[in-house]
Amino acid sequence: MSKIIWKGIIKSEDDFPTADIPKNAKKIDSEEDMIKMQIKALPFMIPSVLICLICMFAKTFMASERVINVGFIFIGVILGFLLIIVHELLHAIAFPKNATVWIGFMPKSFTAVALSSSPVKRNRFIFLSILPIILGLIPLVIFCLSSNDLKELNGVLFGISIMGMISVYPDIYNVFHVLKVVPKNATIQNNKNETYYYE
Repeated sequence: MSKIIWKGIIKSEDDFPTADIPKNAKKIDSEEDMIKMQIKALPFMIPSVLICLICMFAKTFMASERVINVGFIFIGVILGFLLIIVHELLHAIAFPKNATVWIGFMPKSFTAVALSSSPVKRNRFIFLSILPIILGLIPLVIFCLSSNDLKELNGVLFGISIMGMISVYPDIYNVFHVLKVVPKNATIQNNKNETYYYE
């Protein structure tokens, strides 16, 4: 497993880990400021929300009655928010075993981050980027399969699934840029808040 270091508060992108990037590396053109990146990535949240809503409406339609206690959705949302550290740990453990990964919190953008300047193959980068979506998919599947009578549980599960599914939208944004320009066998490496690839 990768070496995980808790960094606590990370004040700005200037505090991100650095690396010696090979001279033949090419920079991936993406937004480097965390807040601006989160704003630009917002459209990537839409598919996740739609998937959750389709599951909820389909379950409700088949039951011909309400299957969720709405008040319990907020409990699920809070629980989903608390899972953000698990989200970052899932990113971290998916790195190669010789990698060092920082986990911390950026008050400026109100987000937790898993940061590493260790080189990663493209396909592994894609995998570790989207792995935390399981925090939304698993409760969503349980929600779909659970009894219609368990309205409180369904509400909690739906709230957790919404949070788990939408929390990966910045990661999907990054994967989108990687898929556009990075060759299959390339290596990806971060230097501070800049991302490079090379073969």
